This record gives sequence, structure tokens and C-alpha cells, in this order.
Amino acid sequence: MRKTALLLLTLLGLGVMLWAQQPAGFKGTRTITLSEQAKVGTQVLAAGEYRVTHVMEGAEHIMVFKQGKQEYRVKCNLVPLSAKADNTQVWYEPDANGARMLQAIVFRGDTVRHEMAQ
Repeated sequence: MRKTALLLLTLLGLGVMLWAQQPAGFKGTRTITLSEQAKVGTQVLAAGEYRVTHVMEGAEHIMVFKQGKQEYRVKCNLVPLSAKADNTQVWYEPDANGARMLQAIVFRGDTVRHEMAQ
């Protein structure tokens, strides 16, 4: 009986450790529409609709923007929100040359803000 209880506690502990290491970003693919072209990292995305996927490469969070056969990848940092987002929001800032740079995205229903690495 004691061995069984010890085994169950060990398995429970391992399960919690594995769960805690899961990425905090969304799973699956989301869609976003850019009304104007915007820079994402060092890449320029044309205006239009993109499929966005959050992936992990080792310990790095990567946002993958796809439009047709084009694919754009940029590192991102996750910032926790205090509650689930009610709406999808996109933040832009001008760069040194005045070009629009995508700074962050929050997707409806998410609990994190995806801040793009510049």
C-alpha cells in the first residue's frame, strides 16, 4: 500500500512538472488582418490577412505569420495579462524612419500579450 501511494505521488509530481513547462502562448492558428504594411522584426509584411501561429523553438517563443506561400518568423516575449482578453488588439510604433512596426498582439481569449522582439 505504501509503495502504491509513493508511486502515485511520484507520478503526480512528474505530471505537474511537465504541465508547468508547457508554453504559455496560444495553441493552434489565429487570423489577423493588417490594414497597412508593417515591419515585424527586420521583415516587412504587406497589408492583408495572415495566419499566425505561436511555436516554441527550444526555450524561444516564435510568432509565425503566413500569407499564401510567404512565411515570416519573429521572436516574441510573453507578458501575462490580469484577465482573458475580450478582443484582439494590435499595437504599432513608428521606427526611426517613421515606418510602422508591429510591437505587440493580444488575441481574444488569451491571457498573454505577445511582444515582438525588435
